[in-house]
Amino acid sequence: MNLNDLYKKVSAIPIGDFPPSALSGLLHGYISVYSIVRVNPWLEEVYGSQWNIHERIREIAGELADLIKDPSVTLEDRVGYVADLMEAYLTYSDMDFLDIALDAAYEIISPKGDGEIVLSCRVPEMCRLLCSCYYFTGEERCMGLAKEIVMGLEYRAELKLDDLEKKNVWRWYRAVEFYENTIGGKGKNNRLGCINFLGDNLLAGVTTKEQNMNVISLCFDWLATKEYINLK
Repeated sequence: MNLNDLYKKVSAIPIGDFPPSALSGLLHGYISVYSIVRVNPWLEEVYGSQWNIHERIREIAGELADLIKDPSVTLEDRVGYVADLMEAYLTYSDMDFLDIALDAAYEIISPKGDGEIVLSCRVPEMCRLLCSCYYFTGEERCMGLAKEIVMGLEYRAELKLDDLEKKNVWRWYRAVEFYENTIGGKGKNNRLGCINFLGDNLLAGVTTKEQNMNVISLCFDWLATKEYINLK
């Protein structure tokens, strides 16, 4: 299955039908498609108008904002939703969404409310959250902790795992890519190598009869990212 076919399939599904665990892949897929069309406007014939893609991103951001406010959400899931919402703001610039995300982010990284910033967990999404906090606030402590995660044992250990169901490899890919783009540094992240490593396994999951919405969104993210890199 190619990106065009999967894009049509994904775009026909209401955002509300996707489980929360699929929203991150969905968001990043649409952000990549939006970037593709913005740079290559003639591809609106393939992917639709920038406005339509923008609206899908807005819908996903709305779902993320609601999830962030849900007190039953676990810490690690909340970290992911907050990180994704802040990234969504970079494409869909709604200050309400950014305010929600930043307030939630500081509740996570400064739980005592005294300004001291700590690592509440060390998942890949925490790295992205800290990078966004540094980007929006200039707080150098956030930059330092993000670097600590990227350079730490968690990063090196997770990249050795071939655990596609948990998406650990792709999650670390996203985290390190965002770190490099936001804070700087290079050499850690082999973009095309990671993408090709995941490819065949993901596509196999999409072509099975009993399709998993998480696999579909992850494959959409993968194909859109690969297409964006190839067109750059």
